[in-house]
Amino acid sequence: MHGFEFSLPTKIKFGEGAVASVGEKAAQFGKKALLITYPEDFFTKVDFLEKVEKSCAEAGVELIKYFGVKSNPTVEHAQGAIEIAKTEKPDVLIALGGGSAMDEAKYVSMAAPYDGDAWDFVEGKAAPEEVLPLVVVVTVPATSSELNGTTVMNYEKIQRKDGYANPILLPKVAILDPELTYTLPMRQTAYSAADIVSHLMEAYFGHELEWAPFQDRYSQSSIRTIMDCMDRLMEDPKDKEARAQMMWTASYAWNGFYPLGLGPVDNTIHVLGHSLSNFYDTPHGAAMSVTIPATMRYFMDTKTAKFADYAREVFKLDEEDDRKAAETGLSLTLDWFDKIGTPTTLEAAGITDSDAIAKMAPDALQTAQAWGLGDLYTVEKIEDMFNLCK
Repeated sequence: MHGFEFSLPTKIKFGEGAVASVGEKAAQFGKKALLITYPEDFFTKVDFLEKVEKSCAEAGVELIKYFGVKSNPTVEHAQGAIEIAKTEKPDVLIALGGGSAMDEAKYVSMAAPYDGDAWDFVEGKAAPEEVLPLVVVVTVPATSSELNGTTVMNYEKIQRKDGYANPILLPKVAILDPELTYTLPMRQTAYSAADIVSHLMEAYFGHELEWAPFQDRYSQSSIRTIMDCMDRLMEDPKDKEARAQMMWTASYAWNGFYPLGLGPVDNTIHVLGHSLSNFYDTPHGAAMSVTIPATMRYFMDTKTAKFADYAREVFKLDEEDDRKAAETGLSLTLDWFDKIGTPTTLEAAGITDSDAIAKMAPDALQTAQAWGLGDLYTVEKIEDMFNLCK
């Protein structure tokens, strides 16, 4: 194992009804909060906002609301919240939603105290010295943003989707209330499941240690947990235990915990997937269910034993031959995505442009280089990978 340091200072409030504590938690940082969340008309269908408003009012917290976050959050939309934060000077930010709302709120939290363009941080030109404290209320469990210090944003002006990671961005409080997910549509639930699984696969498939039983088994059992949750939710979308288990598993899928000690990992699934969202606004989970099979196909010859292990442990496959087990694992993964209703090809994800791969490949290479993975990729290799998404 490689050496590491790890700290997870975020306070977690988990359980049905936990949203009622958001005002109390926000009040620990002051009496004025800026709420960053989805379009206002979304809340005609659910009562999330009403619960947050009530809790904040009871705690004496003034709530300034900023609506309009979309599934692939943009720097352009965040700029409005940044201007409000600079003018109104809230004591704390509250993100209400899934990864998109949390990521945009993190971006705002580091941009508001900064005099320059916050994209400077993403490009490595500067590092944030202070941020506004952030309380997150999760309604879509998928990205682990509630327990990690990463923000991923689309900058439409320059046609880039990229992430920035810094422990300073860790939320101060994460409120995980499974009740807020009971009305989540099954399509969105399926995208979330694919997203969670992609995070659990990324380091598991991408590390180079010969033996990592704790991390590998953690990943395997967590993937199995998400699949079991989806089986129950497809029978009953309001299955409380399945919703709770899925929410908790999502939080620990990519918060930095399970890859500890693995050393450098190859992030092919996300290197490719970010470009789908960047150019075609593909929902992140849908992009992942396209790039996971492509990644398995591309590395089938070099990671045969790893994929065989995955097939035997996750799908309980009884097959001694590694190659047969690995190929069957890929087939069963495709079957699972089909069952839950997520795309597995570019065309199924609505990407039919004849020049799509030519557009995305240089962008994906730029992502790989930004993440320190440039030595593993060339434009030609990435084109080959994208061709396996067809």
